[in-house]
Amino acid sequence: MQEALTGELERRCGNPGCGNPVPKPRRLYCSYECARKAANIRENEQHSRMPSKTCRDCNEDKPIADYRPPRSPRCLPCLQAKRQRDYEKRGGKEYIYSHNLRQYGLTVDEYRAKLAAQDGRCAICGEEPPRGKRLNVDHNHETGATRDLLCRWCNYALGNARDDPFRLRAMAEYLERHQANISAE
Repeated sequence: MQEALTGELERRCGNPGCGNPVPKPRRLYCSYECARKAANIRENEQHSRMPSKTCRDCNEDKPIADYRPPRSPRCLPCLQAKRQRDYEKRGGKEYIYSHNLRQYGLTVDEYRAKLAAQDGRCAICGEEPPRGKRLNVDHNHETGATRDLLCRWCNYALGNARDDPFRLRAMAEYLERHQANISAE
């Protein structure tokens, strides 16, 4: 009889989205993560009941619908402006691109050297990228070693062919075979 009651008396996590048992007595939540999530839920509910509040940056009283999430101290236009200032402070597009190049083990200078060596053109088709666009860094998906710089379409073609030379040759033969049928008509 005692075992049957123990299961019913076991405390459950106070986070509405969890429901796991609480490991220690006198605790409300099963983990720190659940406690933080429950606090965010409570705070959002409290703020969503407010009809309006004053933005920290523009000092205007605005309806709560202008705040996302509702507990944010800044209205949406001020939040977007702050994000834009932070983005530009970090270096903007160039910072983001240099950060992305790091995943291939390249610096911006190494990328520029590769680009100059290829005369600014795709290593496969020889086309220049459209104005304002960059060539993609091609890499071996198994080893991670970088190869050359490719236009978007050649990079997609290699990726979709799973870097398989047999598949690419078969695709070329297929296209040539069907090209011959079109010119014969």
